[in-house]
Amino acid sequence: MKFRPGQKEVAQYKGGYMAVPAVPGAGKTTILSWLAARLIADGMPRGSKVLVVTVMNSAVANFTAKIGDWLEQRDLPRGTGHEVRTLHSLALQIIRQRTDAVRLRDDFFIVDGGYRERMVDGIVNQWIEKNNSRWQDVLKISGGHPRHQQALEHWRGRTADLAKAMVTHIKGAGLSPRQAQDLVRHEGFFAWAVEIYREYQRQLTRMGQIDFDDLLLMACRLVEEDQDLCQRLAATWPYIFEDEAQDSNPLQQRLLLALSGVHGNLVRVGDSNQAIMGTFTDSDPELFRQFCQRPDVSLVPLLQSSRSSRDIIEMANSLVQWSREEHPVAACRQALEDNYIEPVDDSDPHPNPRPQGYTLAVRNYASLDEEVAAVSEHAAGFVRRNPEKTVAIIAPTNWLVGKFATRLEEMEAPVYEITTYPAHRRKTIDDLLAILAFLARPGDNGKLVPAVERLLPELADDQALKGYLETVPVEKLLFSPSVPTATLAEFELWPQVTDTLETLSGWLQASHLPADQLVLELANGLDLQQQELAVAQKMAVDVKYQMTANPGWRLPRVVEELTLMTNSLLGSANLFYDRSGYQAQPGVVNLVTAHKAKGLEWDTVYVVSLTSTQYPGKMGDRIRSEYGWLPDELVNPVAVAKAEMDGLNQKQAIVAAKEDLLCERLRLLYVATTRARENLLLTWHSRGDFGRQYPAVAVKAMEKTVEVRAGGKSQ
Repeated sequence: MKFRPGQKEVAQYKGGYMAVPAVPGAGKTTILSWLAARLIADGMPRGSKVLVVTVMNSAVANFTAKIGDWLEQRDLPRGTGHEVRTLHSLALQIIRQRTDAVRLRDDFFIVDGGYRERMVDGIVNQWIEKNNSRWQDVLKISGGHPRHQQALEHWRGRTADLAKAMVTHIKGAGLSPRQAQDLVRHEGFFAWAVEIYREYQRQLTRMGQIDFDDLLLMACRLVEEDQDLCQRLAATWPYIFEDEAQDSNPLQQRLLLALSGVHGNLVRVGDSNQAIMGTFTDSDPELFRQFCQRPDVSLVPLLQSSRSSRDIIEMANSLVQWSREEHPVAACRQALEDNYIEPVDDSDPHPNPRPQGYTLAVRNYASLDEEVAAVSEHAAGFVRRNPEKTVAIIAPTNWLVGKFATRLEEMEAPVYEITTYPAHRRKTIDDLLAILAFLARPGDNGKLVPAVERLLPELADDQALKGYLETVPVEKLLFSPSVPTATLAEFELWPQVTDTLETLSGWLQASHLPADQLVLELANGLDLQQQELAVAQKMAVDVKYQMTANPGWRLPRVVEELTLMTNSLLGSANLFYDRSGYQAQPGVVNLVTAHKAKGLEWDTVYVVSLTSTQYPGKMGDRIRSEYGWLPDELVNPVAVAKAEMDGLNQKQAIVAAKEDLLCERLRLLYVATTRARENLLLTWHSRGDFGRQYPAVAVKAMEKTVEVRAGGKSQ
């Protein structure tokens, strides 16, 4: 392997603390995987492994594959000497070694994200009912205001968001409900959060459950307090690598520092300029920055990147320079580090793209609808002319992703949505739910038809057959072998309908089985394989857990609960599918939010809706965490709650929270910009659904550096 500057120093690593700031496209996964293979080949203590800790399951798959490739090149087995884990799977592995020490039964149950959200939403609704006056008194819109009901609905959702964020934040501080209560100094958002937190923990304890926050906190305390366990784990993992270190939270850093403190071998790789998770998690980019500055840490930047053309690199670097020198908000001048991307050497085996004709531009459209139409047409035309190229439209919100999807589908352009819950990952869950719903109420034609349609999608286009199935008694349909009418028999789909009805009849005879076994029986009948089978098995496990906790439930109640658990099951589906990783398919318009675009790349990228509303850059810009129906001093409830928890001045905390969000949005724009290899088009609109729109201040700065180079042309 030919090493670039910085990569050579990483490859020569022998031990100690090392920080590796890596620009987009620097090949951090490749060099870290190569280093792991080299350490393994050099000889590891018997039974020990290199531990790689990363964020996403897709990254686990990527690291596992690359380390295996490098090991094969050294004539070593692919799976030898290494372990790649997400943070939570690592914490779970640690806890399982000492469940007694954290007072858990061996069969403890972990509440996943979707189930946790349902729990908190329910607790928040109950809290609002009991504390309605307290809850409404903070609004500045009275009951007589025409938008009062709308404000209440929004405020209910935002209260749930406040509760979820603060539960994580309080647990991250290691506080029990009683300890958190001791910090309540006066009535306010923090007091609300503590009351909700107390009830949430009570329900978890009653059901013998823990959540992912508990998992991390318990693991952290175990390795800090149990020195024998810590020594044993350190011997198992004499080298620890952390990927995406800019997204570390305080507990994650504590855990890894405790594990590595025994042998002192920790390599942390990240990019502070891509720290964009603070809005959704308790991550803190300052942690990695501070680690980089420690005197006992070797700092080895990876600045050369082969991903993008030199013009796109210049665009990204201009954003960094402008933000550090000219950003109108002084606090935002430190949002981006001065890690400027460098193109690779001409002799590099993976040179920077040098497209003959390309687009590098900033464009404004009169309205959002015009922007959606024009960009969709441009992208669809590009994939038609260049079917070998990869293309993505990067939008700030899922709602806008949906708007582009609708437009492109109307144009019959090939589309792939990279969403939280992609449609193809829902199929197994939707199929099983529809069939189970019928088996729970087998006399209901309204349940029969959706079940048949899941098994025979062509039925959706045959209204005559659907109408017949909706009116004839189910018993006659399932158990009468004769064709009911000559007219119906003429339909080509009828033989397939009868086969489907026969299948459902067979499953109906198996409906006496326990619900979890019934799910597995359906999975076998549907011949599910790989990820689809894993989803069905997870559903069966969840059903069994619910049946154990509620032995009186019958199939109709189980189906009702499964319907409520859909998001939890989809989260599990994502886990199973992400293990295989995402590969951009050429000739398709990929649709993705800026947050989900991190770590991905395409030949041509459209970054859309770059308005001051979506990418605020001034203190006067409206941001999504501010609500017009809250008083000015309470516009950011989470910031207020954290300020109250820490005993800080509320006004100062609100200002600081807004500055932090401006910084994160600036980094989000940097991430979106650096996804492009050859073509980059930045767009915004002057009028949207909420009136007049203005370009993000950063985009206007970038526009000054944009031009189509000599010899280039728009695609």
